[in-house]
Amino acid sequence: MIIVNRPKELETIAGVRKWTLIYGRRKTGKTFLVERFVKYDDYFFVNRDRTILSKISNLRMTYDMLVELLRRDLADGKTVVIDEFQRLGEPFLDLLHSMKKSGRLILLTSTLFFAKNLLHSRSPLLGLFHEAQIGLMRLDDCLLALNGRISSKQQLLESAVMIREPITVDYFEEKEDVRKTFVKILRGLANTVPALVGEIFLEEDRGLSATYEGIIRAVANGRVVSSEVASALFASRLIPKDDPSSIQPYLENLVRIGILRKLPLYGRKKRFVYKVASPLVRLFFYADEKYGIADRSFEDAEAERIIDALLPHIIEDELREYLANKLGLQENLLDDGDYELDGILTRFNKPALLLEVKWGKVNQAEVDATEDKLNRIEAARRILFVQDKKGLKSKALEIIDVGDLSRL
Repeated sequence: MIIVNRPKELETIAGVRKWTLIYGRRKTGKTFLVERFVKYDDYFFVNRDRTILSKISNLRMTYDMLVELLRRDLADGKTVVIDEFQRLGEPFLDLLHSMKKSGRLILLTSTLFFAKNLLHSRSPLLGLFHEAQIGLMRLDDCLLALNGRISSKQQLLESAVMIREPITVDYFEEKEDVRKTFVKILRGLANTVPALVGEIFLEEDRGLSATYEGIIRAVANGRVVSSEVASALFASRLIPKDDPSSIQPYLENLVRIGILRKLPLYGRKKRFVYKVASPLVRLFFYADEKYGIADRSFEDAEAERIIDALLPHIIEDELREYLANKLGLQENLLDDGDYELDGILTRFNKPALLLEVKWGKVNQAEVDATEDKLNRIEAARRILFVQDKKGLKSKALEIIDVGDLSRL
């Protein structure tokens, strides 16, 4: 069994004594982290019918009973957790705003309710809580968890990317080819993935769910700027006109809840591209949009072709994000007509690191061509990332592989 330690998330959750608001997409480990690592006095779960269950006493209670217990426990300096608190509605938010801020209150939510209502300027909770977003597991934590289990550098990185999604961890087998494992996941979670995303919208206006899913599908299939996304939605009759401004609130909500990532285009003021944050969600919606895998059975060979086509692009995005986080730089993409880079990482809007990823067999001629390509922009560092750097040389580039990531 693989145990992935998450020190950054634990510091965010357990190391803060303020009232805390924990949010993020479902199945990213929010409840697990709180239950295992936070010392709480009571833990309440709010059901869809607004009945409340105490996980400590196993008692079911009404809203009025919860309010009475909450007032008493917080006044006594206790720590109280309320999971799926948004189901309690607006009156509960007003109650919190009026309460004396004593004890420690931890609220958990997984829906767009948070992004839409709790962060706007008129929210009664604005400024009352320490905000903690729990997303996918960090790539460096996953690499550390797999250290010593896998000898192949390619398999190590692809496996680490896979298990960033917590629900895939149980599929991992040390001696199995990771591409075979991806096939199992694609088949085994074909119904889970759309439900995983769909649950985010379950308690929202149901009429909006198709629009949100349409955006995720469009981005997963390479329509990464707002104009392309709007055109895809208009073609599917999900929006009344082909207008990028009409989908901007949807895009921002998806970014806030952690479904999409928003990256600036270098040298293009106020121009952005969007990426699906989860490799699993991206893989599923890519495969379903192109090949309709959700509604039919498919052979392993077909699934492997789909994975082989998309995985190099996923690796590019994962490495760019990893390096930016590791080195404290800003991620950018560069797409200037016939000149593209896998990553341009900036500090104070100036290029600090240029990145090119070659996920496959690389020869010296390709290294030389990459050197010429990266020399077109001035930057302190130029990195070529490959599966295995053995035998490759360059005077102008840092050629690295997965074994070098922890030492950067």
